[in-house]
Amino acid sequence: MKAANGNPKGVALIIGDNNVRGSLQFLQHPNGTTHVTGRITGLSPGFHGFHIHAFGDTTNGCNSTGPHFNPLKKDHGAPSDDERHAGDLGNIVAGPDGVAEISIRDTQIPLTGVHSIIGRAVVVHADPDDLGKGGHELSKSTGNAGARIACETYTDTNYKSIPNGHTRSVSTERSYTENKNKNKTEQSYS
Repeated sequence: MKAANGNPKGVALIIGDNNVRGSLQFLQHPNGTTHVTGRITGLSPGFHGFHIHAFGDTTNGCNSTGPHFNPLKKDHGAPSDDERHAGDLGNIVAGPDGVAEISIRDTQIPLTGVHSIIGRAVVVHADPDDLGKGGHELSKSTGNAGARIACETYTDTNYKSIPNGHTRSVSTERSYTENKNKNKTEQSYS
């Protein structure tokens, strides 16, 4: 599906444990950057690992989604690292109210082409992602981000409205910033 301006777009509706819910909108810009925006509610306050996983299969819940999307066979890392999985999107931050507002720009999650994320799953984890730097045996594969508490398959679809006003978008740029104000996370990756 394409936005009115002709750019590829899509949506993922997040469903998880303990009333975790949300929606994400994806928009790919002409420069190759994908912008993900949205809102996820029902989270415990704090940081949660946030990734694109290899498979869109949710038949066994989030456990069916496989490993992080990693077409270039790299170690896990931070979104700003050269050595990272394409699906490594770092952390989202839920405020005291359990709400995470998300705005991420990234160049490694295109909506078109050979490494497209269409049909892959977006996964929210219970714990913070250590960005491959935690020294735990899982740091270089999963960021030691813990259980998969919510997920959904990214779809290339025509959406007119998102339930409960939840929206999400992703874009791809080569700079990384993170705003940790209260419950809002803004990130750009290049």
